[in-house]
Amino acid sequence: MTPTFPEGTETAQINVAILVGSELLQRGLETVLRQVPMVNLTVDGDACDVLITTEALPGTRDKDVKTLLLLDEAQVTGPEFTLSSEFDGYLIQEDITANHLRDAIHRVIAGELAIPDRLARELLTRASGPSADAPQRRPPVSLTARESVTLSLLADGLSNRQIARRLSISEHGAKRLVASVLLKLDSPNRTAAVVTAIKARLIEYA
Repeated sequence: MTPTFPEGTETAQINVAILVGSELLQRGLETVLRQVPMVNLTVDGDACDVLITTEALPGTRDKDVKTLLLLDEAQVTGPEFTLSSEFDGYLIQEDITANHLRDAIHRVIAGELAIPDRLARELLTRASGPSADAPQRRPPVSLTARESVTLSLLADGLSNRQIARRLSISEHGAKRLVASVLLKLDSPNRTAAVVTAIKARLIEYA
């Protein structure tokens, strides 16, 4: 699905920094990013809008900086990998193209979840087969019909404004619905809410 971006994000300059351990990977990402319109490469990770990294960062960074975690194939398919609310989105190294980077960057700038379909399917596959020794203690989550629709739209990466348009309500009403969903799922942000919903099989992310 081609995302629809909020007004202004198509023309605003976005400062992107890269923090990866491999110089070869660094150079490759820089080459691809130079093909993305309205993106300015910067070496200042504290002054950028979006940071692409291969590792978790200390919690001292500017909260206004959106973080994309770059994964390799082994991490995507490894059983120990889980999504974290510490990151605003994810990229798969082997799948990166200029369009892929552009979409992910604009999604996180818009406050949306950027997660590759392949990664979402991998996590759903794991969630569909719980291990025998895993405790079955997740409390039931009761969502209204409108909240359930809102959750599905969150999983599709829609912003509050886009949710409001889809549901034909005010943006303030959409914000209240999103806040209610996050509260019921005991999630601090949209990313965590979608992760919780996937694990609880409240939504099907295809």
